[in-house]
Amino acid sequence: MDFLRKLRSDVAAWMAKLAPRERVLVTVAALGVALFAIWLVSLSISRGISAREARIEDKTKVLSQVGKLAEGYRRRQAERQAIESRLKGPPVQLLSHISQAGTALGVEVTDLRPTTTPGDLEGLHEEAVEVSIARVDLGRLARLMQTLERGPGVVKVRRVRVTTRTDDPALVDATVVVSTYQLKA
Repeated sequence: MDFLRKLRSDVAAWMAKLAPRERVLVTVAALGVALFAIWLVSLSISRGISAREARIEDKTKVLSQVGKLAEGYRRRQAERQAIESRLKGPPVQLLSHISQAGTALGVEVTDLRPTTTPGDLEGLHEEAVEVSIARVDLGRLARLMQTLERGPGVVKVRRVRVTTRTDDPALVDATVVVSTYQLKA
């Protein structure tokens, strides 16, 4: 504390030696230096605050993305478990399932050909049937494919080939490959 008093008295003595005009100039210069110092300090503080706010915003975005990813993961996990439970169910008799679905929708399904070699995937056994459907409108064909996939077990329409008819442009001929999957024993 004594140091500050001594410094103050030294500055007052030095200022007293100056002419009034010099005192005004020194005072103005000291105020300018003080204002510049205050401006530098406030600038660094505001930059620090802005940087922290930007980091907070980035981390909030990351947390939001993590929440979305976690929700997507939970949804995919539930879908996987549902498919696994359908795979563990009794095997689907694909030929009769296709015939019954066609009959229920009024689609004549008469040409059913099992594929020559059923495919084997990782831990799954695949059985496929090629179905030829003649003279069907696109709406019924779409409903038939939806009905096949929404039935019991895991049934997927793997390939569809549609050709237009020259005698009736509203109808098409379609060849559909339908597969069912079962867990390997």
